Amino acid sequence: MDTKKISHAVAAVSPFSPGLTYMTLSAASFCLMTVFVKLAGNTLSTIQIVFVRGVFTLIVTGIFIFREKIYPFGNHKRLLAARGITGTVALFLVYESIKRFPLSEATVLQYLFPIFTALVAYLIISEPVNKKIFGAIIVGLSGAYTVLGFPFLIETVHIDLYSVGIAITGSFLTAVAYVLVRQATKVNEHPLVVMFYFPLFTVPICLPLLLTNWINPTLEEWGFLLLVGVCTQLGQFFLTHGYKELPAAEAAPLSYVQVPFAMIMGMLFFDEVISLNFIIGSMLVLLSIFVVMSNRVEKK
Repeated sequence: MDTKKISHAVAAVSPFSPGLTYMTLSAASFCLMTVFVKLAGNTLSTIQIVFVRGVFTLIVTGIFIFREKIYPFGNHKRLLAARGITGTVALFLVYESIKRFPLSEATVLQYLFPIFTALVAYLIISEPVNKKIFGAIIVGLSGAYTVLGFPFLIETVHIDLYSVGIAITGSFLTAVAYVLVRQATKVNEHPLVVMFYFPLFTVPICLPLLLTNWINPTLEEWGFLLLVGVCTQLGQFFLTHGYKELPAAEAAPLSYVQVPFAMIMGMLFFDEVISLNFIIGSMLVLLSIFVVMSNRVEKK
């Protein structure tokens, strides 16, 4: 894959700004990834999907590292290992929540991670947090509660707390992994090395668990698994270029375009129905992301 040719082709074809184009393509790629995760998850275990994606990412990232002649194991191994382990657990929980929830709801719950990132950055690297951030966290969680249909307040709405716990924990650990990535890049670890450590831990962690969870995929299921890997790599590629073109405060909210994409895909592929609660709740989550990101700009 010649990344320069791809980026030049995207810039030449799109009528919009490069940053907006990249972030939109990234959101579309990640949304398609969730579609294929859900399709594969109808018959395959989550651990098997995570393992195959890990193998795919390990091979692709390894090829780029070899081409660039980069030392693959970095200099801050404990930090990189923490990123790899956290990212692996987060990915498993996120994929499991995609299987358990409608696609649109799972996407909104996952997108609590920009809000959690501010809290995690405060806890891990002592980034200051003010009242606006805490208010945004409350608004974001209120939005997630609205998306779920106000369980406990409305008797007819029943909710699986275990599944909600999986989704929220997955989002929180995604935030932890994101903060660790930021720390790794701040100490000058190459982005490819940071990416490489994720599958470097994902594959061996999944291997022993596959002994009781492996199902021989059909040709169609292999196609779904392959497309999970392809869409993930494309999403990461476009996301990286999007953040190069735009300030983080503008790029992060643009990622939320994945939510309307998920709504459309959910209706097309899984006959999902979008409720008023979902629309209001997702808007509250988006508002909280804007508050968090604008607060970071003010601090800078």
